[in-house]
Amino acid sequence: MFLRLFRKYSTAKLAQDLRLYDGRLKEKVPLQIHQSKPYISFYTCGPTVYDSAHIGHASCYVRLDILQRILRHHFQLPLVTAMNITDIDDKIIVRAQEQQINWEQLARQYEDEFWSDLKRLNVRLPDVKLRVTDHIPAIIRFVQTLVEKGFAYTTIDGSVYFETSKYERYGKLQKVVIEPANESNKGYKRHPSDFALWKASKAGEPYWVASGFGDGRPGWHIECSTLASHLFGNKLDFHAGGLDLRFPHHENEETQSCCYHNVPDWVTHWLHTGQLHHEGQTHKMSKSLKNTVSINELLKDYSADEFRMLCLLSHYRNVIEYGPEAMVTARNVLQKFKSFFSDSKAYVDGLKPATYDAASTDSLLAKLSETRSSVVQFLNNDFNTANPVLALGELASSVQRLINSPQQSASHSSLIGSTNVGAVLAATEYIREELLSYGLESMGKQSTQYIQSTSETEQSLEKLIETIVSTRSEIRLQAVATKDAQLFKVCDLLRDRMSVANVELKDHGKTSSWSFRGRSTK
Repeated sequence: MFLRLFRKYSTAKLAQDLRLYDGRLKEKVPLQIHQSKPYISFYTCGPTVYDSAHIGHASCYVRLDILQRILRHHFQLPLVTAMNITDIDDKIIVRAQEQQINWEQLARQYEDEFWSDLKRLNVRLPDVKLRVTDHIPAIIRFVQTLVEKGFAYTTIDGSVYFETSKYERYGKLQKVVIEPANESNKGYKRHPSDFALWKASKAGEPYWVASGFGDGRPGWHIECSTLASHLFGNKLDFHAGGLDLRFPHHENEETQSCCYHNVPDWVTHWLHTGQLHHEGQTHKMSKSLKNTVSINELLKDYSADEFRMLCLLSHYRNVIEYGPEAMVTARNVLQKFKSFFSDSKAYVDGLKPATYDAASTDSLLAKLSETRSSVVQFLNNDFNTANPVLALGELASSVQRLINSPQQSASHSSLIGSTNVGAVLAATEYIREELLSYGLESMGKQSTQYIQSTSETEQSLEKLIETIVSTRSEIRLQAVATKDAQLFKVCDLLRDRMSVANVELKDHGKTSSWSFRGRSTK
C-alpha cells in the first residue's frame, strides 16, 4: 500500500510541471492526471489498411512513439497504449474489387505490413491492438444507445446519422457552422454536418445484421469511440493522431462519446502531430496527390534513426519538411553523436592520454548539471525535443574539447583517480541515456563497437576492418620511429580510402580506433 502511494506521489511530482497544448483553448495547460486510476490511457488512431503506409503516416507514429517514450521515461507515467485498425471501409472494398481478392484478405495483408513497418522504424507497438471487425456487436450497441438517447436518427435506407444540432458543444475542437435542417429532405440526412454512425449495405458489399436499423457496416468515427470506450471507459487521458484528423474525425468522436457517456469532456488531452511535406511544397504527402514515399523507399536510403532524428529536430505539432537537405542535417547530427561516443570511449579506455585539470573537470560537471536542467525544462514545455537534442550536442562538444585538447604537462598527475575520466564518463552516459530514451537505438552501448553485428557476414566485415586498422597502426608506428614521409603518406592514403567506404579512422598517440559513419546520401 505504501509503495503504491509513493509511486502515485512520485509520478505526480515528476509530471506536475508538464504543460501541453490544448487545441480547444488554443493555449498550453498543465497535465491533468486522474489519480483514481493506476494507469494513464493513451489511444492512437490507427490506419485504414487498404494500401502500404508512406512516410507521412510514419512521421505521425514515430513522433507519437517519441512522446510516449518521454512520458514513460522522463515523467514515469504508467501508460497503457492502444491503437485501432480500420479493416472495413469504402477504400478497402474498392481496392479489393480492383484486385479481385477478398476484402478481408486485403486488409490482413496490409495490416501485417503496417505492424512490420512500425517495428522497422523502432516504434514500440501498442499494448492493445483493436481491430474494428472484432468489435461489431459493441459498435451496434453504441449506435443503438445514441438513437435511444435521441442524439441519432435512422434514414429510410437503414443508415443511422448523428444529429449534430442536438449537441450544443459541437465544434469543440474546430469551429463549425451548423446549417438549418432541410425540411424537404425527410427520411434522409437532415443537416450537412450530420455524420454517419451506421452505413446501410449496398449490393455486393460486406454487411452485418443490426436490429433496429438496416443491415450494413459502421461509419468511420463510431469505430474509435467504441473501441476506446470498450478499453478505457468514459474518460481518456490522451487521444492522438495526425492534425488532419482533428476535424471531422476527432470532433465527431468527442461529440458522440460525450453524449454516450453523459460527460462534459471525453478526452483530457488531444495530441495532434503536424503533417509531412516534401521540401519546398506546401501540401501534405498523400496518396491522392500521388506524391508519397513508401517506408521501404525511405529505408533504402536512410536508417530508421536518421528519420527519427528528423522528427526530433522539429516540434511534434509543426510541419516536417522531408528531402535530401533535411535528411543530411539529421544524418550529420547523428554522426556527430557517434563521433563523440567514439572519442569518449577511446578516452575512457585509455587510448587517449587521460589528464587532470580541476577547473576543466568542474566546468564540465557544471555544464552537465546545466544541461540536465535545460532538458527537463524543454520537455516540460509541450515536449520540445529539438532544443534538448541541441543541448546534448553542446554538452558533447564540451566533452570533446576537453579530451581532444593538447596535452599540457602541467595537467599531469601521478595520483590514482586524478583524471577527468569520471566526469567524461558521467556526461557520456547521460547523453547516451537521453538519446536512447527518444528511441535512437543506434546510440546504445553496442554502438561503441561501431557496428551491431547480427550475421556472420557483418562479423567478418568487422574482423576485416580490425585487421586493416591494426596493420595500418604498425605501419604508422614504423613511420614515427623512422620519420619516413612515404610511410606517413601510405597511412594517410589508407585512412582516406577507408573514409570513402564510410569507415572513420582516428589516431590516438600510438593506437587507432575506427567507427562506421552514416551511409552516403544519394
